[in-house]
Amino acid sequence: MKRLLIGVVILTAATLVAFTSAARTSRLFTQDIPKESKEQPKKVKLDQDSLDDKWGEVAFDHETHSTKNYNPDGGSTTSCVSCHHTDQPKANLKAPLTTSERNVVLTADVLKDAAATPVKTCRSCHLQSGDESKPLPVITKDGKQVKMDNENAYHINCFECHDAAIKAKPELAQKISGSDPKGCGKCHVAK
Repeated sequence: MKRLLIGVVILTAATLVAFTSAARTSRLFTQDIPKESKEQPKKVKLDQDSLDDKWGEVAFDHETHSTKNYNPDGGSTTSCVSCHHTDQPKANLKAPLTTSERNVVLTADVLKDAAATPVKTCRSCHLQSGDESKPLPVITKDGKQVKMDNENAYHINCFECHDAAIKAKPELAQKISGSDPKGCGKCHVAK
């Protein structure tokens, strides 16, 4: 009986620790992303409605990625248009990007102007897989036609940047990817 009671206490404590830890992490990344905004988010949840059975949301630190030297060269900040490609003049776009909705390159200073157009979220164009409410952009990647739903858009953009950073600084491989070549567990919360 004593062993059973000790086992129940240990199991309850472990469950409480796991729940509290998950709740704390979730609270850090609960900032809702409006459809468009002129406010830069600090920490957000990406892919919170993932259809994947294994991987859930991604806690993305927007502030760190946009203000620290996280560019693959390791010596500069990542430009806004690295992710927000529609926020630059059409002449600046490189294939396969085709959509441009701004006449100037997006920067934090551009958003300070009261007349500035707000920044749209990725979901404005890159809908969830299966959502056919509007046509999805299609690109050719590795010789295949790929619908640029939100999952593909996130993965392609994140992988290209992370891969370039690891190529430039191999010592980042463990930090970015861990033991998984694509680092799924470093970004995604397992379901």
